[in-house]
Amino acid sequence: MRTGFSEVRLDDCCVFRMGGTFTNYLSSQMVFHTPLYASAWAVEAGENSFIWVSADIARFQESDADLIREEISKRTPVPFDHVLISATHTHTGPTARPSISPYFPAGDLSYFEKFGARIAEAGVRAWENISDAYMAYGHTDEWKCVHNRRYLMDNGESMMEPGGPEFPGRLMKEGPEDPELQVIWFYGEAEYDVNTINKPLAVIVNYSSHPSELYALEFVSADFPGVIRRNLKAVYGDIPVLYLQGYCGNLTPRDHENDASWGHFIDGTERVGTVLTGDILRIMSLTRERKDVSDIRVLSGKCRLDLRKVTDEDLKKSEEVFRLLETDRAAFDRLDVKHKAHANKIRNLLDKWKNGDHEDVPLSVIRLDDLIFLTHPAELFCEYQLDMKKRLGPKTVGVELTNGGICYVGTKQAFLLGGYEINAGFYTIEAGSVIEESLIGMAREAGRPELSKRAFTEAEE
Repeated sequence: MRTGFSEVRLDDCCVFRMGGTFTNYLSSQMVFHTPLYASAWAVEAGENSFIWVSADIARFQESDADLIREEISKRTPVPFDHVLISATHTHTGPTARPSISPYFPAGDLSYFEKFGARIAEAGVRAWENISDAYMAYGHTDEWKCVHNRRYLMDNGESMMEPGGPEFPGRLMKEGPEDPELQVIWFYGEAEYDVNTINKPLAVIVNYSSHPSELYALEFVSADFPGVIRRNLKAVYGDIPVLYLQGYCGNLTPRDHENDASWGHFIDGTERVGTVLTGDILRIMSLTRERKDVSDIRVLSGKCRLDLRKVTDEDLKKSEEVFRLLETDRAAFDRLDVKHKAHANKIRNLLDKWKNGDHEDVPLSVIRLDDLIFLTHPAELFCEYQLDMKKRLGPKTVGVELTNGGICYVGTKQAFLLGGYEINAGFYTIEAGSVIEESLIGMAREAGRPELSKRAFTEAEE
């Protein structure tokens, strides 16, 4: 196959507002931990060519992602619909615009233009670096670094991250995890050389766990994906490392079942990133098959998600929170995050309703022989990913927060149990099923080899 890669650093271009929390920090006030990058992957395949950039940012507004996609498509032969912009979802990178997080003052937003220019540059450089290459793939389950973060409490509702086993009122985990770690890497066609024969051109990592171990702490960091990148570069040299975030809306690295300190703070970030790096190196060392991919298909489309209605009670609660923000900041800071998230959602929902009762959100499917990627802009609960893998068969790679960021989309059970993620969501109870069925339909349209066709039949029987 014809493929190219690049990596452009982001955090050294300007001062920016930090993302992923309901507090207001500037990067200039932070302690540096790991660099933020835009890592890009390009594939040349005629009308199925594509460019994919993954950036260390909390999330993208769709309009910001579209501006980057337009710039890349202007400077390369790749059409707009075949350019993908994903966020790794680090909570210690730049925030999205204030329309996503109205608790942040507007301030200077010019950093978004600077970030956008560098992200676009990464995509263009990846296209310019295209050469012949072979692809390798491997996977394993890593249970230690992912845990369901929602717990059913004795009041009949769910709570996000309720602490360790002794937390009062805690009954049981609400749902499952998806522990699958998938690794895709590429080799060039260089002649045999003991110094380069096993050095990859680039590594792509897919895992489903929230990069929020440094939540509300004063660090600039790509979180555990940044630790993975740093560790792989220490082994293989300065190669691009793309982290593609799986469906992690209800998942965390923190082990609330046994030890809530696992996967938290700097030591947790380093531990989780290092455990996953060890898995990646083991996969790559044990895998000898290198494949010349010949069958490539790219599809893009949209699905309709209906907006939730705003009730009078919603408006009252939201106004109370924002009144505290203006009059008693200390009291606002003491509020549970679910109340802040709900107030945030209501303000955004009111804006969304001005444009209609639904939104059309972008989806993409990319197939490389028997490997298939399924993308959307939500923070989708992992149950949907597990079901898609069952229905589509092996080598199904879910990637969220792509070409936009529309916040949480939970299961129907989660809607009944409430909690932070549901309070922060925009859409009706059917939204997750709509996304899943739309992606399944696109995957079938993209076609799969016989193994996956059998998987379709077996799953439906």
